[in-house]
Amino acid sequence: MTNTNPQTPLYEQVVRTIERQIMSGAYRKGDLLPSEKELTENLGVSRITVRKALSILSEMGIIETSKGRGSVVTFNIGNMEDHKKFSGQVEAYKRIFQESSEIRLMLEPEIAKKAAECATKEQVEYLKDCLKDEKADIHLAIASILQNQALYEIIKNVIMTEEGQAPVDLILPHHQDKIRKLLKEQHARIVSAIEYGDGEFAYFYMKEHTKYINEMYERYFEHLYSLEEGNAEI
Repeated sequence: MTNTNPQTPLYEQVVRTIERQIMSGAYRKGDLLPSEKELTENLGVSRITVRKALSILSEMGIIETSKGRGSVVTFNIGNMEDHKKFSGQVEAYKRIFQESSEIRLMLEPEIAKKAAECATKEQVEYLKDCLKDEKADIHLAIASILQNQALYEIIKNVIMTEEGQAPVDLILPHHQDKIRKLLKEQHARIVSAIEYGDGEFAYFYMKEHTKYINEMYERYFEHLYSLEEGNAEI
């Protein structure tokens, strides 16, 4: 693998190489990528570099890696042949996400703080049940504690807009197993602070959580752009 830009980390070069192969149709949805050993030999890099690259591709929703099976392509090229259209969809969704993220960062830490100050035992138990339920939205559950319907509807509409306006066939970061697990841990810390009536920690944990999501999506968009452009020569 030749490197025309020595400032680009090797693992990032591997990421872009595999991305371009997928975009060119060399690998399609459901196809199994070469093994780590084969990629190491074919690309002339270490296995550590290959693993890091595969981990990034997995977090981006482009592949799904599991022990014993390997890495399977989950990105559907079939509906994204028109790159300009795809780019426009990504840019539009990025604007929507940034706007909703700004709203959530302003509101949700304060909501969590007030929830910690007034939550009943029954409401805390409900939050704990939501942590176990894959279909429950913990953010809406926390907002419901304040019994402010207008505020609840704002958060609900923001969340629905984020989910509903995403381009077709993209697997969003918070739907990825590895990231979902980390988000659950963050949710658990917020709920724990609410349970103990600690408004300051509830505020801090929620702010930390919303900032993490924003940063995670910024990295996600960056990779989508590089995937769409396919112009990084390696």
